[in-house]
Amino acid sequence: MEPQLYVVSVGDKHYVSGTIYTPRGIRQYNGVLDEFEQIFTLFPTFATVINCYNDEVCIRDRTSYFYYLTYRNEYELEKMLAFMNHASVQYLSYIPPDIIRKMDIHIEGAYITIGGVNILQSFDCKVIGSIPATLTVTYGYIAINGVKIGERDESGDYAVCGQIVNLDNGVISHLEYLLACYFLEHYKGTPTWSEVLKTWCGIRTSLKT
Repeated sequence: MEPQLYVVSVGDKHYVSGTIYTPRGIRQYNGVLDEFEQIFTLFPTFATVINCYNDEVCIRDRTSYFYYLTYRNEYELEKMLAFMNHASVQYLSYIPPDIIRKMDIHIEGAYITIGGVNILQSFDCKVIGSIPATLTVTYGYIAINGVKIGERDESGDYAVCGQIVNLDNGVISHLEYLLACYFLEHYKGTPTWSEVLKTWCGIRTSLKT
């Protein structure tokens, strides 16, 4: 899952809502614009998928969405890229080749990875610590810290943030996606990377006990 902005045009107003990448992490944005092009100058650095309806840009290009990335300087671009692991490979067309080499960005299917290593598999929970966190899987739903993030469908699988998750092979293999769903769609406030890692460790610890 990656941040996405949704734009709906009504008359001469453009209603914008969703999440965006920034150098400080993923942020929520809601607003009303007088000009569609204002969406490109909302922030000094900005990257996301834009889903638009009834807008001249999408009508002209015969599409319902497009990718967009701009940045003020190389330092802020590098900070923002640190939050974009597993973002769409389409973002690479906006990133200078020297930054791609410097950041050690790789292609993994339709997504980009940074450093070629899954960070959630390469850190030691004993070093960074953990916070109390629970993953609950019942017959009817999945929840993290008491917040329901998915429900069981008729097939017996779970619908989690728009994706079907089959738990036949255990929950650990899906934990990264479940955490992403929790923090991007259901978490109140703006999580830090430290909170994500410590929550991951808390869930791993609770599953082992």
